[in-house]
This record gives sequence, structure tokens and C-alpha cells, in this order.
Amino acid sequence: MQSGANFRLIMRRGPNPNQQYDLTRETLTIGRDITNDIVINDPEASRHHCRLTRTASGYMIEDLRSTNGTFVNRQRISGPYQLSNGDLIGLGETVTLVYEAGMPVAADTMPAAAPLRREAMPPPPAPMYDEEEEEEETAFERNRWIVIGCAVLTVLFCCTIVVAGIVIDSYNLWCDLPIIPGLPGVACP
Repeated sequence: MQSGANFRLIMRRGPNPNQQYDLTRETLTIGRDITNDIVINDPEASRHHCRLTRTASGYMIEDLRSTNGTFVNRQRISGPYQLSNGDLIGLGETVTLVYEAGMPVAADTMPAAAPLRREAMPPPPAPMYDEEEEEEETAFERNRWIVIGCAVLTVLFCCTIVVAGIVIDSYNLWCDLPIIPGLPGVACP
């Protein structure tokens, strides 16, 4: 890895959208606790959520057994993962960071009087349409309506039983029911 390379994280979604974090250390930790190098004050982030470690080709990310998981490009990671330029890093479901790996700018290739400029970074990739995620949301909505429908039917059934009992008792129709006259303890005229 060249020493002049620039690496950073940009928060796309979370408590501070567009916040930039320059990655300058060999190892950085990310989490909710103030002892982390990058503090993300979000309930989905664990106190010590994940670790970034510098490698020859950039940074590698590793989940620190967080409660809500660490995701790279919407896939939950279970071990160390080498990051590439433009990767989306998710902390739980509410925080999304974009990893940017810039090219180094060498001082000897530029004129002495010219100021050093960082090369323009390509825009982050647009979120891809995810059919699987939409199917999960549709299934969730369908299941929610099924549960609501069952609850409504149960309440209606219980109300019908109570009303029927009140009507039978108020008109003294216990003896007119075909099941009741044969029951012990029921006196019918």
C-alpha cells in the first residue's frame, strides 16, 4: 500500500448523514461507545461494533460480535472482509457508510508550485433494486394482515357467543335447546 493513499468513510444513512471519517490509523474501531475511533450514536450500533484494519490493499472490516450485525453490500459478514472502493457498510439496519479508497497523489509528479489536490472520487454506486428485499416486505405485509384478520374474526366469534348467551338467558330458552334438556342439573318444565 502506498503511504499517500486516502481512505475514508462517508455516512449515507444514520445520525449524521454526509459526515466524513478519514481513515488514518492502522486499526480503527467503530461503535456507540465514546472510546471508539469512530463514534456512531445510533441504537442499532453496538458499543464496540466493528474494527477496520489497514492491509496492503486498503482496509479490512471485521464484526466484533455486534448485536445487529455488520453488513457489506447488504450481506452480513461473519469474518474479516477486504473492502473495495464504493462498498456499502451497514451497522444494523439504520446506519450505512460508504468506503472510499482514493488514489495517492505523489509530490514528485506535480510541479513544485502546484498545490497537491486529491483526485475526484467516483460517486457511490446507486442502490440496486433488490427483489428479495421487496418480496420479504410483501410477505411481512401479507402476514400482518392475516394476523389482523384472525384477531378480528376471534373477537367477532367471542362477541357472538356472549350475545347468544344473553339472548337465550333473557328469553329463558335454555330448555328449548336440543342439547340442554338431557344435561344433569338442568330442570326444564
